[in-house]
Amino acid sequence: MKLDVTVAEVAEIMNVVQHRSESLSEMIRSNVQQSVGDYLSEPMKDELTAYLGRKPYERIEEETNHRNGFCGRKFTLEDISEVAFKFASDRKSQFTT
Repeated sequence: MKLDVTVAEVAEIMNVVQHRSESLSEMIRSNVQQSVGDYLSEPMKDELTAYLGRKPYERIEEETNHRNGFCGRKFTLEDISEVAFKFASDRKSQFTT
């Protein structure tokens, strides 16, 4: 695939980036926050699966402890700001990661 771009078009793009650098930085920061939050949430769901010994929605008749949704948590990363992630929980509140 060939992309033809003129010098004037490149100059215009650079001008837009220069004048909107703050909003561009905010978009990147927001994307990093979301990615880090998702990255932390996934292993916790897997840990709860291992703790309960079964997959989501899988039931064992004599077992009374089940998944019980998620609790939201936040922490601050330097230069990134606040990151939100979901902490998996069980009905009996016995699971800790």
